[in-house]
Amino acid sequence: MANASRLLSAHKDQLLADLPLLVKNSVSAIPAEIVHQDVALVLLQVDALCALNDQAAALRCLKDALTRRAVAIGAATLARYFADADRMAGAGEPRQALTYLRNALSLAAQQENAQSSTGDSDGAALRSAMSASKRDATTLPGRKWFAAFTGGENFPLGTWFGAALGIGLWGYLWFFTPAIGLSPNATKQLAILLFTLIFWVFRILPDYGVALIFALGFIISGMAKPEVVLGGFASTTWFMTLGVLGLGAAITSTGLFYRFSLQLVRYFPLKYNWQIFALGIMGIVVMALIPQQSARTAIISQMLLNLSESLGYKNPSRASTGLFVASFLGLGQLGFLFLTGSTTSLIAWGLLAPEVRAQFTWGYWFVAALPPTLIVTAIIVGATMWLYQPESQSQVSYKMVQTQLEILGPLSKYEWITLAVLCATVTGWLTGSMHKIDGAWVSLLAICVLINTGVLGFGMLKKSIDWEMLIYMGATLSIPALLTEAKIDQWLVSLLAPLVVPFKSTPALAFIVIALITYLVKLAFTSFLTVVTLAIALLPLAADLQINPWIMIMIVLMASEVWFFQFQVDWHTLAFATTEGRGFRYSDMNRIHLFYAAAYLIALVAAIPYWRYLGLIG
Repeated sequence: MANASRLLSAHKDQLLADLPLLVKNSVSAIPAEIVHQDVALVLLQVDALCALNDQAAALRCLKDALTRRAVAIGAATLARYFADADRMAGAGEPRQALTYLRNALSLAAQQENAQSSTGDSDGAALRSAMSASKRDATTLPGRKWFAAFTGGENFPLGTWFGAALGIGLWGYLWFFTPAIGLSPNATKQLAILLFTLIFWVFRILPDYGVALIFALGFIISGMAKPEVVLGGFASTTWFMTLGVLGLGAAITSTGLFYRFSLQLVRYFPLKYNWQIFALGIMGIVVMALIPQQSARTAIISQMLLNLSESLGYKNPSRASTGLFVASFLGLGQLGFLFLTGSTTSLIAWGLLAPEVRAQFTWGYWFVAALPPTLIVTAIIVGATMWLYQPESQSQVSYKMVQTQLEILGPLSKYEWITLAVLCATVTGWLTGSMHKIDGAWVSLLAICVLINTGVLGFGMLKKSIDWEMLIYMGATLSIPALLTEAKIDQWLVSLLAPLVVPFKSTPALAFIVIALITYLVKLAFTSFLTVVTLAIALLPLAADLQINPWIMIMIVLMASEVWFFQFQVDWHTLAFATTEGRGFRYSDMNRIHLFYAAAYLIALVAAIPYWRYLGLIG
């Protein structure tokens, strides 16, 4: 029976198009208890009934599925759902009634999962999608490139090759200490660093596990003191990230983020070009609230699918892909706008010297990064409107937004608390120069309030915060200090300086060269690893170029978001999985990546006069 369910789900689009009666009969043959435990099977049965033009049966199917979740929903809410759906159907709008009950069923399933997960209100479906994205990311990107030469993405030699390369290179440098311009001790430290880097690239072991190997390698070998190697766990960067992740978890799990996104879309006309603009703005605004791209993507993707259906577009289509392209601006492509826009930005900020971090508070980072962001936004929004014109006229309607908001109901107690904490936190970051409290302690105070008011329960705190990333961060923030002590940073500068320093009198050319280097490195590294590696290697060159180190970080952050191949962006994979492939087509999505590559270069060059005005360029 499980195999039958999987086969139906795997081939549902083709079956629904060609043999909807077969799908209906096949699902009907599965015991009702099994069908109603799986929301995907319920919706498959509903789709089959709709394909057979039996909307009345589809409504009965959804009502039955909701009735079986009455405990999670509540009797009063269930009655309201049915009354609203009946009113819509009675007004000659069965399609709207079906959409309403679909959304209600999805929300009910999340509530049911939350109640059975010891306070984890993110929902099993969301965790499953995010886990799938992480599994997909384990083949990114070094193993992907190796797979091209070995005949398959999951070819086991990719893992063995990476492991042999990392261990072999470490052994050669550690035991033979060749003359490469470093002292014997520094060569051994380089051996540990390269071992770590190669294991990260090929994802031989979990990233945070490799980071701990890196830290223990320095400690056990006696090459550095434990308090230096593990100093990242005591840094303000680490606590800032912890607080921000906790705040993001609260915003996500309470539904405040989803509600805000719906309201923002609601205030723009439901014409296609206006919705493209609205989604671009929406992504940018909410990006400041949740640093985890995966969380932003998983929540917004289903909303975009519903919006596309509400506008009358086929899913997937060129029009629906355009909606996703516009939203991806804020979901990931512009993560450099805010200090809290992505975990990668927080890591990069932590790699800066203390005095530079003190200068670039949350507010000043935003001020310095805003002009290039606006340029990228204008180029991409314009390109999206041009590239993804819909195949058919939209059916202008606010009903999707209205029904989603009706399902959410009024703001809950926890949403009010989260909203108040969010406003207080942002205010605290912006007024840091007045109260002299570090932004890290402001964010930690926020998570303290959220925990003690019950917004972040134990289960949610344990499961919704990316502890793996925090371990990774704590073990790697010491890399710049270790490299400086061993003078490896100077050695790296000697390797890269000939590519960049010749253009120091022309900042525009220097910025373009650094961005192109980042584009090249991104072909083999993830965005996260690209930023960490190039920040360490290029930051010492800031003095030679007479620029503030933050600008070097910003160039690398912007350029690391470029992508040319599907496997370079794991949150695209998550959006695709969350919408079951109905949100967008990769063939259409690939139209935009060259515009991003050009937009980042144009924005970096155009920002030079502004950064010079701020005193960031000598």
